[in-house]
Amino acid sequence: GGAAIGVESQSDAATAILNAHADVAGLGGFSGRESTISVSWLAMEVRTGRLRWIVSDGSGQAFGGGFADGRAGSEVAFAAAAKACTAVKLSSGSSTTTLYDCQGRASAILAAAGASS
Repeated sequence: GGAAIGVESQSDAATAILNAHADVAGLGGFSGRESTISVSWLAMEVRTGRLRWIVSDGSGQAFGGGFADGRAGSEVAFAAAAKACTAVKLSSGSSTTTLYDCQGRASAILAAAGASS
């Protein structure tokens, strides 16, 4: 409940929006690597209540896996969220998705990345 869910790519967001009318934001561009959000921007969105949840699809690309073409996307911001926010695992069949509940964790997100508020 409350605020948007941030996912790695706009294509992931589009599916959730079309299928469930969800309040979802694609934070890394269409494929997850065209756009780069900063840790400061992510913390600001969490602090204002516009963003609460971050979702990992388990691919590892946003959490240190990188991309073959060298583009990092929003990897640093997603990694800071993973360190600072509370992990909630959801399982369905043989797949597991991790959501990170970032409510009230803006300062911790900045600290996890070594940034200052």
